[in-house]
Amino acid sequence: MQINKAALEIFDFTSSLAVYSEHELNVGDQHIQEYISSHVVKALKDPGARTGILHEGSPMRKRLEAYQNGDVSFVTLAKEIGEKSFEYMKQATEGVVIDSIICEAVTDTTYICILLCQAHDAFTHQLFSEDDGTLATELVSHKAVLPMPSQKLRSFAAINCRDFSVRLFEPKGEYDGENCYILADKVLQFGTDQSSRDTVKKVKSIVDKVAQAHESDGIVELTTTKSMIAKNAEVSDTVDPVRIVEEVFKSNPIQQEAAKKALAEQDMMRPLPVNRDFAVKVGEHHKIKTDTGIEISFPVEYMKNRDFIEIKTNDDGTLRIELKNINKIVNK
Repeated sequence: MQINKAALEIFDFTSSLAVYSEHELNVGDQHIQEYISSHVVKALKDPGARTGILHEGSPMRKRLEAYQNGDVSFVTLAKEIGEKSFEYMKQATEGVVIDSIICEAVTDTTYICILLCQAHDAFTHQLFSEDDGTLATELVSHKAVLPMPSQKLRSFAAINCRDFSVRLFEPKGEYDGENCYILADKVLQFGTDQSSRDTVKKVKSIVDKVAQAHESDGIVELTTTKSMIAKNAEVSDTVDPVRIVEEVFKSNPIQQEAAKKALAEQDMMRPLPVNRDFAVKVGEHHKIKTDTGIEISFPVEYMKNRDFIEIKTNDDGTLRIELKNINKIVNK
């Protein structure tokens, strides 16, 4: 990840004041380069990010095209994005300080990114000399410390300059009596698909509910679902919920139709974008909990291999779980 250009705007919602820089940040400074690029790389992989596209004719797409054509400078573009963001956010944000970093980031393609970094209080130390020549130390409070790269940004948007697709995450805010997403609904003005996390969660929930409604514990169905999502992610960055329920419930047309009805109600009767790293991780393990309080986590693929785990029904209708071929048990 290379940060080619960046500009910093300061939003002080405690006093409703904003400061817009007339100069770019020095991205040649290694610390600045690493700080911004680390946040961008992490945010681009966030499974909670939603996706969408800036359609032709949208105001923001026109300004980005003007920037690409050299008709608008980067500082001007950053200021326009900052002004628009602050105008909406000042009516929907509590009294905090947020630094807005607008940057041009390059990997396999070029992105214009918006990073909203909410500042927080922190302490550092200070060393000084007393009048008698002795050394003294003290704690110094800083009121506007930005999040570390290991911490999550308040909001983030990345616009692909090639096809104008967008990845974005942000909290909802109340603007003019309406609960909305400020960046997506107001600043960028585009609709989004649900996040990878929401897509996977909803598919799993539907499969589980349909299975249990038809007198199944849902374990086999859920592990099959997870396995399909993970294997699909090896070759595709979308997941098809319809294909999943058709495969999971292929031996039961009634369950299959019930699952499809639930998908239709959630507007999920089509392939949906999914973060491939997240999807692969979903298929690694499955966790179950018994009504006696016992919890077991096991690799998803073990459900297809009775040499490792098997769930059986006793004569009295209760269940038993058999764990096999264990050479060692380690306390956790």
